[in-house]
Amino acid sequence: MRASDRSTLAVIISVMLASFTVTPLTQDSSFIAFSWILIIAIGAASMGLRRAGLASATVLAAQLVILLGYSFALGLSLASSATEIRASWFERYASLWAAGIEHMRTQASPMEPDNGVKLIFVTVIGMIMIMTDLLVSGVGRPAWAIAPPATLFLVPALGLGTDSGVLSFCCIAVGYLAILIAEGLNSTARWTRGLSRDSAESLGTATPVVWRAAGYLAAPAIISTIVLGFALPTLSLPGIGFGSGPGGSGPLQLTDPSLDLRRNLNQPEDRAVIEYRTTAPGGVYLRLASLPQFNGNGWSNVQIQLNSGQTLPTIPGVSGEPKDRTRTTIKVLDFASQYLPLPYAPRAFDAQGDWRYDANSLVVVNAGRAQELRRLNYTVESADVEPNLSDLNKAVAGTPADAEVTATAPSDLPDNLVQLANRVTAKSDTAAQKAAAIQAYLRSSQFTYSTETLPGSGYEAMQNFLLRDRRGYCEQFASAMAMMARVVGIPSRVSVGFLPGEQEEDGWKVSIRDMHAWPELYFANYGWVRFEPTPASVTGTAPAWTVQDSGSSAGDPSANPTSESNDNETAPGAEPTVAPSVQPNGPGQVAGAGRGRTLIWTGVSLILLVIVAAPATIRLRRRTNRLNGSLPAEEQVEAAWAEIRDTVVDYGGSWPEGSPRAIGREVAERLDEQESESMSRVATLVERSRYARSFTDGGAVNELPTMTSEIRHGVAGPSAWRRKFIALVLPRSLFRRQPDGRQPNER
Repeated sequence: MRASDRSTLAVIISVMLASFTVTPLTQDSSFIAFSWILIIAIGAASMGLRRAGLASATVLAAQLVILLGYSFALGLSLASSATEIRASWFERYASLWAAGIEHMRTQASPMEPDNGVKLIFVTVIGMIMIMTDLLVSGVGRPAWAIAPPATLFLVPALGLGTDSGVLSFCCIAVGYLAILIAEGLNSTARWTRGLSRDSAESLGTATPVVWRAAGYLAAPAIISTIVLGFALPTLSLPGIGFGSGPGGSGPLQLTDPSLDLRRNLNQPEDRAVIEYRTTAPGGVYLRLASLPQFNGNGWSNVQIQLNSGQTLPTIPGVSGEPKDRTRTTIKVLDFASQYLPLPYAPRAFDAQGDWRYDANSLVVVNAGRAQELRRLNYTVESADVEPNLSDLNKAVAGTPADAEVTATAPSDLPDNLVQLANRVTAKSDTAAQKAAAIQAYLRSSQFTYSTETLPGSGYEAMQNFLLRDRRGYCEQFASAMAMMARVVGIPSRVSVGFLPGEQEEDGWKVSIRDMHAWPELYFANYGWVRFEPTPASVTGTAPAWTVQDSGSSAGDPSANPTSESNDNETAPGAEPTVAPSVQPNGPGQVAGAGRGRTLIWTGVSLILLVIVAAPATIRLRRRTNRLNGSLPAEEQVEAAWAEIRDTVVDYGGSWPEGSPRAIGREVAERLDEQESESMSRVATLVERSRYARSFTDGGAVNELPTMTSEIRHGVAGPSAWRRKFIALVLPRSLFRRQPDGRQPNER
């Protein structure tokens, strides 16, 4: 097999394996088959063109033509609607790309099947194939070939709050090792016999070295990935980043736990996930988490400090411990989460497992796995934060302990959103009246509840919701009210959990479509108080303390309609007005990004380790095999000569041109006396081995390893430690084709 064929096959294998790493992004895995066809087509064309001796630029041009042709053909075949078929071929292709980009921008991963996304994935994988082949065969830098496939790995690894998985990293590692093995075999195939030899390694003796070097890299990489992925102390929470681990009390970086909110609302079959009994009339909201941080990316968590114990501290902001307590017995069915569903404000709970609480938010999380919540039975004692309307009207907006996060609106918040919040609350005097005016505005007939995907994200999505579309589900309503409250000076946060559900004879039943988001606003002496801006068609009547009399809150009729007409439309837990779309993912299937991110960085670190270790390992094994003394005498001489040449190059020198004697004389001038003498002797042996009819000086040959070692030390000795480190980690001789020092007439 030719060296170019071997390299191309390795690249094909590498990119094929890398294509599996993006499967977490979409529910449609058919892109793999289409991309493999493209990979094989590009690889086959590369083999044929390189066998024909065409230049690398020509091969690259042919690859791009194949990529574009295949992408256009696939795009036209995927355009199925009548409009797309009537449009020109370019318009059909461009519209498919635009639709795919919009689908990726508005869909949570794994995305629903979409032809545009399929086209984009296949085209990008084809580009990765071309870039990898260019690095390996085009510019002769196989050690750099890790970069393009690793890009495919890092897209889901860094973009999702889920584990990328050990197998994903192994796909990248194994593919890279295939490229390194191919390069090692190609290097041995270039070493020929006699006068044409520039090294003493034959294919038969060097092949085991290549495979052993690959084994030295593969075994530690794969084993370390598996061990570290499971052994590193991380706290795996839905949307949680690096933590201090089980038993630790360090800060945790929490991200948005509402990533699966719309997906759960859109489950094709509404099924019960929680059953509970409570002493509270009308049921209870079960809160999972709260999101205090607001910026251009939306609402998210911040670092929290977890504490052990099942008795919670003082309720933040509440003056005096409330005397009225609610006792709730909860049974979790088929639902997995590392947040414990609890009524606010929990005072104590009794649940099996390693549950920890955050004193500031009173959120309770598990230090183990999300599956520990499934089928869990527990009880909780909570205090109701339900102020009297008249008393709340007298309260001012308070200052929470985390006011630097929850009390201010971002400085880059668009002016039209600020103006809307001020206009809606213009005729409201107290903080409670302003909050009620915002809630009434959002619950008015101007807004429609819908779980359909809407364009935009961050501020753009909020502008679309409030100023243009006025369609959304609970997350948009809660986010909008919390934002507007901050603009008018009321600290706010967004909570995620469940509506009370439906009442049965012996308790309450909560379904997956009862998953919900709502805002909590902070008032002096009352702490965090729940509001309900989501329309009554979903949530029923708003809390009594949040609805002002018409005389006490006369807002702008055009911007602040009352909510009385909507508050009694339907009971809590009613079906959304928009039929849900099919989402096959089960409820609560949110993997821990804490462990996920740890595995990501472990994988990235190991990829870097492979990159760093590969050149050094191959170079070391090459040197060992050259100087092992098992080859014929003339081959040992050529091997020692090649080793000296590579050493000079590794340490930043240039290999002279001319006869062996001239080369030896020039290199010897750079060495000390003893090393200079060894260099002259080796140069003499090279001349004799190349020109003599027979070469049998066994005594001198036996001294070659010692003389070569002396010369190597002489070359390396004057170098600074940085140069020595670079020569060890990134030996230049592996990446540059070096002349063997023969004159043209010496062949």
